[in-house]
Amino acid sequence: MGDKDDYLTCYRVFFENFAATVNHEDQLPVNIAGYTITEAELPGEVIYWMTQYLTEKQCPPTLMTPLCRIILEEVTAEARKHPLVFGFDPNESVFIALKLMQAVMARVNEVCLRYQDNSKLDSLPPPAPLDREARTVASASKNLRRTMEDRHVVIGNLEALFGIETSEPTSFYAVYDGHAGSAAATYCAAHLHQYLVDSPYFCTDLQRAMLEAFLRTDAEFVSKSNQRRACGGSTAVVVAVRGRMLLAAWAGDSLALLAKRMRLLQLVHPHKPDRPDEKERILSCGGTVTHYGTWRVNGQLAVSRAIGDAKYKPYVTARPDMEVVKLNGKEDFVVVACDGLWDYVSEDKVAISIYAQLMTDPSKS
Repeated sequence: MGDKDDYLTCYRVFFENFAATVNHEDQLPVNIAGYTITEAELPGEVIYWMTQYLTEKQCPPTLMTPLCRIILEEVTAEARKHPLVFGFDPNESVFIALKLMQAVMARVNEVCLRYQDNSKLDSLPPPAPLDREARTVASASKNLRRTMEDRHVVIGNLEALFGIETSEPTSFYAVYDGHAGSAAATYCAAHLHQYLVDSPYFCTDLQRAMLEAFLRTDAEFVSKSNQRRACGGSTAVVVAVRGRMLLAAWAGDSLALLAKRMRLLQLVHPHKPDRPDEKERILSCGGTVTHYGTWRVNGQLAVSRAIGDAKYKPYVTARPDMEVVKLNGKEDFVVVACDGLWDYVSEDKVAISIYAQLMTDPSKS
């Protein structure tokens, strides 16, 4: 009973603190992109908002997935029964983001307050064994820009989050570096992993599913480009781990570094306009590659692949490159980050810093 008492005590403290700090009058508890949301997009948006909100409320990581799963099921069922309450516009067959978000947050509050009841608290599943999910650390820092345009996603078990039975869970880590606004990066953070799971190839061919996820994310976001706040684009770098396989996929210039017994392997070959094969592809599509301080597509964009960027199609494609690594258990860590890190800190310095931290605090290794 000791282990059970430990995690239930942790959960109980969270729900008590939640009840003490929740503000039912807050009309904008999380940021929203502002574009309208289709029924197919609802799961990704709901999970994204819940994760933001519960993280801010310091939800224990082991509780995040089961709690999000419970709330998502309730929201989906209620939105079907009472669509107008959740902001559904029957004339356009879309959800209005603000009203949907407010209804979702109200349900999050209701569910979290419900678990103050010890009998309901006891029904929550125990944490996954420590060896089933990798230990992760995530951080984001804004530079001198007016707003933060980048987003990141950390999901230890995609199958559990989306209610899929499996004996071999898939971990998902992604960084989305937005430009010309944050809308594209936000859309990626809400939906690329959703579309990965939606693919009929998700369980059998992760590479094919990943390709579909990148292309669908791009197509769906570009289809919103007539909406005022659905503009710009985002690079994407994703690392998915399933069993003894690591899959890295990317479009753009963000990077993923694998460290293995003090040896470093850069998984990504970044998409820059002056990369010979990229330049040839752009020119063959009728685009241009020119140098204004740095090499740019059509004199503007400094990356040659990205999600979004409707006005640069087809020169800027979202089709990812991929790299598969077979793992043998000797790997130490993976660093996934945008050029905001790599342009200023070398791969060696990043790795040395992490190794030093692990030596200082072995409990995080």
